[in-house]
Amino acid sequence: MKRLVFLAPTLEQAQSVVEDLRTMGIEDEKMHVVARDHQMLQDANIHEATELETSELESDMDWGMVSGGTIGVLAGLTVLGSAPFGLVLGGGTLLTLSLLGIGFGGWLGKMIGEDTPNVLIEKYEHALDDGQIVMMVDVPAERLPEFHHMIRTHCPKALIESVHIFHDDPLAA
Repeated sequence: MKRLVFLAPTLEQAQSVVEDLRTMGIEDEKMHVVARDHQMLQDANIHEATELETSELESDMDWGMVSGGTIGVLAGLTVLGSAPFGLVLGGGTLLTLSLLGIGFGGWLGKMIGEDTPNVLIEKYEHALDDGQIVMMVDVPAERLPEFHHMIRTHCPKALIESVHIFHDDPLAA
């Protein structure tokens, strides 16, 4: 799967692209649209992007869990290595501190990620402020040329970025 990211200068152009995407077999869940005016998108029956698509929530939470787990393991090894506590507490301490570190790191990463804008959208902030609409569409990689052609017919000046996405890939596990 590829994610196409581009600007639609007007709501009418965005609606035309959405209608054509629907006729080409793309479900609404694969269309992620960002605009400053949320009500405008709802009134036009356009699927708005969720917090997962507009923030770095997933990435920051992953990094928080990895770093928290690492700190938990190191703390557990330190406790095990200390003479009076290591013999009494045993290996359960290592497991407990690791899990607590993963949980705390994931929570902290989530809190940070919610407030961090997605890098794909962050570069379009100026266009969003001007009333344009950012569209992110997940399409099959083998059909890229026909989607590029369709987008160009509705938004001739659009710079279309193509990003590989792994979470919808059947080989990603």
